[in-house]
This record gives sequence, C-alpha cells and structure tokens, in this order.
Amino acid sequence: MHKEFDLYMSDITKVDKKTYDYLMEEPPKRWARSCSPRRRYDILTTNIVESMNSVLLEARELPILRMMDFIQVKLQRWFYERRNEAQGTFCYVSCWVEEDLKKNIDLAFTLNVFPVDSWRSRVEEEGITFLVDLNKRTCDCFQFQFDELPCIHAIAAIEKRNIKKSNFCSHWYLKESWLKTYERQIHPIGHTDSWIVPESVKSQIVKPPDFKVPLGRRQKKRHIPATESSKITFKCGRCRRIGHNRTTCIYSLAVHPFSKRHKE
Repeated sequence: MHKEFDLYMSDITKVDKKTYDYLMEEPPKRWARSCSPRRRYDILTTNIVESMNSVLLEARELPILRMMDFIQVKLQRWFYERRNEAQGTFCYVSCWVEEDLKKNIDLAFTLNVFPVDSWRSRVEEEGITFLVDLNKRTCDCFQFQFDELPCIHAIAAIEKRNIKKSNFCSHWYLKESWLKTYERQIHPIGHTDSWIVPESVKSQIVKPPDFKVPLGRRQKKRHIPATESSKITFKCGRCRRIGHNRTTCIYSLAVHPFSKRHKE
C-alpha cells in the first residue's frame, strides 16, 4: 500500500510540484490512510456534534426544558430500535459487514487459490499473486490489515478451507459489540414528585449565564465553507427548470427585461 501511495505522489509531482509540496506540508500519517499509525477502518463518519445539530434543528426553537424532553425521547427511541435490530440479527457480525462480505464472495470465487500450509495461501488475481496469512490476518494487498475485514483474497482462502468468515473480522464488527453499544436503556424522567434530588443539588443556586444577545437575526444554519459543495439548487419560476432563476431564463416565452434573450 505504501508503494501505491508513493506511485501516486510521484505522478502528482510530475504534473504539479507545487501541489506535491502543499500536500507534504502536513505529515502523510495525518491524511493518508495507508500511512496512518492508527486503525482507521473503512468507515467514514461525520462529527457527532454535526449529526446531533441536524437532528435538533426544530427542537432548538423550543424552550430549554422542552428541548431536553425532545432529546430524551429521541435517544430512547434510537436505543430501543437499534437494540431490537441487533437482537433480531442471526448473523455473527453486523448487517453492514454481512452485506459487504456477501458482495465480495462472488469476486472471490473467480480467484485461484493455492494453499501453502494450514494458514497461508497464494491467491492469484489477474496474474498478480497475493500471499494471505489467515493466522496473522494479513494479505499483500494490505486491505485485510487496514479494514480488519477479510478482503477478496482472504475470503477466497477462507472458502477454500470452509471456515466461518466472521472468525477473521475485528471484534468491533461482531454482533456482540453491536449489542453492547445499545445495551443500556434511556429511562424516562417521570413526574417531578417522584424525583430524588440530593441536598447538595438543592442547595445550589443556578443563575442565568452572563450572555449578551447580539444584534441582528439569529443564525439558524451553519456557514458552509468553501471546501464543501453547496446543496442549494435554484429553480426557475418561469420554466420550472433547475440551474437558473427568472432573470437569467432563456427558455420561457415571456422574456424577462433583464434576461440574456432580451439583451440579444
């Protein structure tokens, strides 16, 4: 995998040396998965704060106590539904991993497998030979090590020996880890009369924060940086097509006085 990284970086150098220098200002271990010293797996997740922010768009307009009730109910439903989904799965791994392994089985059957010993095998793919070691969970393609899931070469070697593929998946992908994530319950807070509040909490005096409300309309949506693609699409009010507005419309029969057709 490092050789492939060096090959791509050398191609970038040939095209534009400034781009290469810009990329190498930060160590590759911080942005290149093949150079990362930590386990990165093959899952891209967004910031948990951003995820919750999108969920609470409507709830943020509520009073603080109502918003807390909304969060409690939302989390309670999430944990219940996902715990039931995990319990109803008859696979040894999560549903996502099971589907991913099934997709690679068809490709694995097209490969030629030559066992070396009880754990190692030579797997040929389009004239290229990969050495798979099931005991160490390694493959020359490095995907087995990075994802900690059997790659197509490892799956071919596993199928040759008629072993369960789940035995070679990281424990983070197993059903028991999935169940452990949602094993706790989000309990309702109940009526205030049933609350048991310690005296140390009752004695505290909580004052409102010293916050000055800024002028202008309150911002509800975050600013989209230039590095992200905007999801806003413009729709013309005349021809109802996407990509322009009424002023720049050239398809409608009624010409707008500031449109391109009127100028022509």
